[in-house]
Amino acid sequence: MSDDEEGETNEQSKYEYSYSVKFIIVGDSSVGKSNILLRFSRNTFDAGHQATLGIEFANKHLIYNNTDYLVQIWDTAGQENFRSVTRAYYKASAVAMVVYDITKEETFEHIQSWLKDCKDLAPKTVLLVLVGNKTDLEEQRVISKERGENLAKENNMMFFETSAKLGSGIEQAFQKSIEAVDQKIRSGYYNLSDSSKHGIKKIVSGNENENGERIIDKKSLSLGKKQKKDDLCC
Repeated sequence: MSDDEEGETNEQSKYEYSYSVKFIIVGDSSVGKSNILLRFSRNTFDAGHQATLGIEFANKHLIYNNTDYLVQIWDTAGQENFRSVTRAYYKASAVAMVVYDITKEETFEHIQSWLKDCKDLAPKTVLLVLVGNKTDLEEQRVISKERGENLAKENNMMFFETSAKLGSGIEQAFQKSIEAVDQKIRSGYYNLSDSSKHGIKKIVSGNENENGERIIDKKSLSLGKKQKKDDLCC
């Protein structure tokens, strides 16, 4: 065993348990979903990023409450012509981040439509998170923070404002979401005897988890290319 492998094994042994948690990011095209993904997973921003065609994917490791979490994030295309395709990815999502652009009224008005998809297609246990992005464009703001907070409260959602360009609020949104998931796990909110229904999988020692599935190798975590539907939806 190499020093790196031994270090990783020792790191894992420090935690009581470890989970993978599936996030899905939805919202209109050009609200900044892909750059939220880039900022969180790589701490980068791509001003020239082209519109997502289908799905983009990334992983990141987070620790909360002495628990090791592998956060798996699916970024979906916002264009209407891709909507029938991306709906398949709501399945077994633990957290759904619904994003709007604080400078564009229509992206806020469309939140209810995205919420309907979340409620119809995601598990009943899904944690809903409302994200108002592009706070770096404060002088162009048309959606007040209060409106975002009120909409989130009406729909029992967590709420954050972010700037993927500046990096503000991104880490907090994911970290606080994981904290909420952690609290729900500890309270017994999820039935993890069939964890595939909730987008949360308990990882155990060895090469397979409790469902007989291969554990993701943390050393290979990177921003993914588009992946096959069968790989992403389960």
